[in-house]
Amino acid sequence: MLRSLAISAVLLSSAAYAEDFTVVAPVSAVTVYPQGATVTRVISADLPQGRHRILLPYTPSHNTPPRLQAPEGVVIGAMEVLNNYLTDPKAAYTPEQAAAAERVDAAQEALQALEDVVVRGQAVVEAQGAKNAYLRTLTGAALTGADADAMRAASNMVAEELEKAWRDQYAASVKLRADEKARDEARKVMQQAEEDLKRLAPPSGAVTMLAVTVEAASAGAVELSLDSLIVNAGWHADYDLNLTRGEDAIIAMERKVVMHQSSGELWSDIDLTLSTANPFAQVVPTSPYPSRAFLQSKGKASFATSRAAPQPELTADLMRGGVAADEAPVITATAVIDGLSVTYDYPEPVSLASGGGELILALDDFTFDAREFNRAAPRYDQTAFLMAEFTNSTQEPFLPGQASVSRDGVFVGRTSLPLVSAGDKAEVSFGTLEGLRLDYKLLDNNTGDRGFLTSSSTRIQQMEFSVENLLDTTEEVQTIFALPYAEEEDLSISLTSRPSPDERDFEQKRGVSVWNLEVGPGETKTVRVNVEMDWPEGQQLHWQP
Repeated sequence: MLRSLAISAVLLSSAAYAEDFTVVAPVSAVTVYPQGATVTRVISADLPQGRHRILLPYTPSHNTPPRLQAPEGVVIGAMEVLNNYLTDPKAAYTPEQAAAAERVDAAQEALQALEDVVVRGQAVVEAQGAKNAYLRTLTGAALTGADADAMRAASNMVAEELEKAWRDQYAASVKLRADEKARDEARKVMQQAEEDLKRLAPPSGAVTMLAVTVEAASAGAVELSLDSLIVNAGWHADYDLNLTRGEDAIIAMERKVVMHQSSGELWSDIDLTLSTANPFAQVVPTSPYPSRAFLQSKGKASFATSRAAPQPELTADLMRGGVAADEAPVITATAVIDGLSVTYDYPEPVSLASGGGELILALDDFTFDAREFNRAAPRYDQTAFLMAEFTNSTQEPFLPGQASVSRDGVFVGRTSLPLVSAGDKAEVSFGTLEGLRLDYKLLDNNTGDRGFLTSSSTRIQQMEFSVENLLDTTEEVQTIFALPYAEEEDLSISLTSRPSPDERDFEQKRGVSVWNLEVGPGETKTVRVNVEMDWPEGQQLHWQP
């Protein structure tokens, strides 16, 4: 049976310890959340009976204390964080890091040996060059008065020596090029070995250790499990969505996970669990503060907007609630999925270096029945867009993420998928429909002014938008246009449109209206909107048609 104990940095007991055991406990399992991760280490040691200390490298991260689990027969005592306990970081290397460091040392030695060979080769080439230069300075002046045979013999000797010197210099140059090439290759080997060691994230500088006091009832192997919460890790969902068009349209979804971590250490062959939980979410309900209503004489600044100090009785009343109104805690919004979380156990070990980019893992595939429709916003776009609606018929939510969308296997582009809870519907755009062209224009009015007729307190505006169908099939287009609205009683708005909209306040957005236009092949459907606005003299209208 396992005991769980939340730990913190405390002073060690003054009692003596039979022995200290220094161990290395690399990460063995990780539960990754959309933000943060729980990192699990297994601390293994062969302990004699009695009380001892286990020391292991430790990097404090989040202010949440780690949790320790011990088997039956092992009692956990005090713990202490020993800052800069080890001055030699190699003493805290894992076996994998130590092996990589040895490869770096060997590569450095091999490189240095070849550097020495190159230096010696350069010296030989330079010496041969100096010999050649000297031989070229020899002339027949030293043989003045000598007979022809002596001069001929001397000249032959100089020529032979010069030829030999040139051959020796060339051979030394060829050997030097080979030695330089070998040195350059050795430098690449060393650089690769250094990069391999770097990816293993070995500790550098003085190493902080965690001292764990344990008391073993009997001698033998002991395994402790240490869980730590870190902030600098996370994952998000990414989707591939392909729409197969037709009467029985379907959406094929391939769901992936994009994971990252910059904890400062390598996650090598870990057991990975993905969770939708948020360990940093608010867990305590917010306490409401007193909400006092009060009156104030006209002309004086209100308490909510004034920078002056509040009246004494108001301050006292607010402070009786425990805190002034402007000191109420800020509540940060977090994603909560029905108060429950979903976890995914990845079936194979996973490795990810710290700061080593992103790791993409396949999650699962789904297929959904889809409803196709066309949507147009002629005020802003030049074409309509193909949309598809589907229902999340799984038992789990789809988290927000980016999505690659395709139509009939042809890639269209990237978009985003919002949170889709189990049983909810979602709409996804699958790109433009070039055969459905949109147009929007402000019409000339009787005054001849372009776009609108205005006076000091009246504005008349005429607008027109249309959908042209260049396809060979009849298409129904959900055409969306935002009509003006006002919340001030003094601003009067009169609206007429031909034809009238089929839906108003679309998606609960004030004034946004929908026309479901059926447009035949080669046909253009047009909507005319007339707006008249009236407001009192001395005020200014703010509105963009």
